[in-house]
Amino acid sequence: MTDSADHETKRGTTVEAAVDVLRRAITGARFAPGQRLVSRELEEELGIGRGSLREAFRRLAADGLIELTPNRGASVRRFTRAEIIDVFPIRERIEGLAAHLAAARIHLDDNRATFEAVWAAVGGERTGASALTFMEDNRALHRTIVRLSGNPHLGELIERLALPVMMVQLRHLMTHNDIDASGREHATIAAAILAGDAMAAEGAMRRHLRQSLCRLMELPDTDFMPLRLGAEPAERDTPPLPPRRN
Repeated sequence: MTDSADHETKRGTTVEAAVDVLRRAITGARFAPGQRLVSRELEEELGIGRGSLREAFRRLAADGLIELTPNRGASVRRFTRAEIIDVFPIRERIEGLAAHLAAARIHLDDNRATFEAVWAAVGGERTGASALTFMEDNRALHRTIVRLSGNPHLGELIERLALPVMMVQLRHLMTHNDIDASGREHATIAAAILAGDAMAAEGAMRRHLRQSLCRLMELPDTDFMPLRLGAEPAERDTPPLPPRRN
């Protein structure tokens, strides 16, 4: 391998690592929707050059996780009310299918044990749970259902729809009543999956997502107002990033 090719390979690996760390920081709510990503701080934090960070930003923008604005740089994508509402019918079908397949496959390999372990950790009474804790548990449950569906394309579609960062934005709008209602709906989904009832699991998941959309529709438009053109989001100190994966 030539020195030039070796350099390009190393740079590609560096970019991939940066994309992975930043993706997990965004979907893990370490950065808030609309928050500006300060290049200088991230270059130091990640130990990469400006060119590699720019390429990482371009890839994240292509995945719908961040926005690149001339003379302002990169910021975490912030969704309008209409954008979120438009995605829910798609999500209903994708995750409804995932629940159907997960229930149909619950008897295979260690699927039952895997699901029971996750449900034991995230299910049960949610009264008093914080929105952040609930959203972390919610993400773990939904991802487990998608994984147990046995269809990797479903997970890829969810990522392409930028659902993880969208849910980070919704976390800031959730009330305790929303959390309690979602918890009860999750219990119905879990019971159907563990019973191996594919049709019931799909129906429960689709009802859950329709109810989530109904709760969303009750929120005022101001909760989804996009940033005023030219306005800067509130400045925040850049939070620590998760470690790179080996």
